[in-house]
Amino acid sequence: MRCPNLAELPPPPESVTIWPWTRGSKALPPTMPDGSPWPLISIVMPSFNQDRFLEQAIRSVLLQGYPQLEFIIIDGGSSDGSAATIARYESWLRHWRSEPDDGAADALNKGFRLATGEIFSFLNADDFYLPGCLERVATAFHAHASADVLSGHGYFATDSGELGVPLFSDRWSLNRFSHGACVLVQPATFFRRDAYERTRGFRYETSTCWDMELWADMALAGARFRSMDEFVAAFRLHTGSITGAAGLRQLRRRESIAVMERLRGRPDSFLKPMLRFYHRARKFSEHPLRTLNQRLYFHRTIGRWSL
Repeated sequence: MRCPNLAELPPPPESVTIWPWTRGSKALPPTMPDGSPWPLISIVMPSFNQDRFLEQAIRSVLLQGYPQLEFIIIDGGSSDGSAATIARYESWLRHWRSEPDDGAADALNKGFRLATGEIFSFLNADDFYLPGCLERVATAFHAHASADVLSGHGYFATDSGELGVPLFSDRWSLNRFSHGACVLVQPATFFRRDAYERTRGFRYETSTCWDMELWADMALAGARFRSMDEFVAAFRLHTGSITGAAGLRQLRRRESIAVMERLRGRPDSFLKPMLRFYHRARKFSEHPLRTLNQRLYFHRTIGRWSL
């Protein structure tokens, strides 16, 4: 499916001017510059009671100007009007449904079972892509044929969708990842279909960091990771999200430690907290201003110094 243009979509609310309400990305030609076909990109969006953010997320996918898009939305039976919002865009969707499920992992597994693209990604309903995202991703995969997973950069965004400070994916290191010091920006991370199919999909046992668990599973299955020096997505920071909710901090910590232990093949010893501190301190020393700016942004946005 090709992406629609701005005039083909429902009109934006009055007085809203930020992306993707009043402009779209340029429409791409039918083939890549060297004549190769554009790869089919499948985007799965899990959603549950995120209607105040959902339409911006949907439009950020559809207004990419990309000629080979497959867009699937799996809503968990929302009660806030999300189904009506999705229905307004259904002619541009490969598939959508709204029914009770067992959480985001279940929704993502349902969505990817329907996906047929060469390149996969998932976009939470409170995040959004930046203009030209899919073109940059397709071009990077074409240039790096050996890469299975490509991670770009992004921005934190406010509740209203305004862009904040930059958010960077780290250069991949399995060792640093297993100590919590290698972070990939989830909405800016894309992966080949066969890399996903070498895993068992999203794990129901994890309720707060299924993206981290998927990266771990793909790494264990031999996937090759590569960085992409492009800003392609926005991660919305708000207290109603899984990442921003203060009440989930301890659960996120326990679940992330469990993922790291599985990667290392053994439980934490008394030395592991020291090693985690060492790797994180080393990461901070490489980019101290970046980290400080993010911490200040966290405090201004959600009233905390860290996630």
